[in-house]
Amino acid sequence: MKMARQWNPKLSKGIAWTSLVICLGVLTFSIWLLFVPNAHNQSGAPRNGLIAANAKAGETTQGESDGFLAVLEGNTIQLDSSIHWDTSDSAVADVDKNGVVTGKMQGTCQLTSQEECIQLTVRQLEERNGCTYVDGILIVNKSYGLPEDYNPGLQPVAEAAFEQLCAGAAEEGLNIYDGSDFRDYAYQVKIYNNYCELYGWEKADTFSARPGHSEHQTGLTIDCNTIDDAFGETPEAAWLAEHCAEYGFIIRFPEEKEAITGYQYEPWHIRYVGVDTAKEIQKYNLTLEEYLGVDSVYAEPWQG
Repeated sequence: MKMARQWNPKLSKGIAWTSLVICLGVLTFSIWLLFVPNAHNQSGAPRNGLIAANAKAGETTQGESDGFLAVLEGNTIQLDSSIHWDTSDSAVADVDKNGVVTGKMQGTCQLTSQEECIQLTVRQLEERNGCTYVDGILIVNKSYGLPEDYNPGLQPVAEAAFEQLCAGAAEEGLNIYDGSDFRDYAYQVKIYNNYCELYGWEKADTFSARPGHSEHQTGLTIDCNTIDDAFGETPEAAWLAEHCAEYGFIIRFPEEKEAITGYQYEPWHIRYVGVDTAKEIQKYNLTLEEYLGVDSVYAEPWQG
């Protein structure tokens, strides 16, 4: 006859704690199975399916644009070919099985996949009197120039908007002023040639426009305060970057966008495009090239 086992309170308490730990472990593992794989899938999915297109004839090279893309009529851009894309309006833009998007007609549509929805704007380029306009916006960069005799001076719409901008900054105790504005073709010849003599044309091309390709000749551009990298560290520069769109201006050559604009970062250089356009460019963190769907590349080396 077996003797009855005596009750051991310490042993029972240990068993209870062990059981509780096991239960908590099982519960934690169940929660992990339920949520963690989904979170992993979401973080592993591409946030934007855009891949930079090769710079071929008839193509536009684009960078990541936070859900906004633009392309000229007849041009193409390349999306991630491993993802299936659909277009909301094939009359505006087509997308094939390889992720190649072709702009067909001026307008707006959506490009969608299981993970993404990108707004695509197909824009129309036209030339008038030697000037290039994209959806009515004058574009001047390394790809698109101006005639030698284009000489509007500082345009009144830009001058008036800049006066309002300066007044807005002054209300916050900041001093923003016009350091340089309109420059004609002949003056740009002198500036660019001087830089070429000092640095060579390859280096000059990174910060100075060739004659006929300067935004200053549009009469819509102003260099604020001092043309110096140190300006970027001032309260005025910070205010300008945050508020210039409210007055219709954009920072024309933003930081880390040099490969797109063709120019180094210039926190002092602003371009008037109108309030609505400026706010949309700021919202999506775009350059003017990205917003219009154009490139900025000189056709050939400087001939001197």
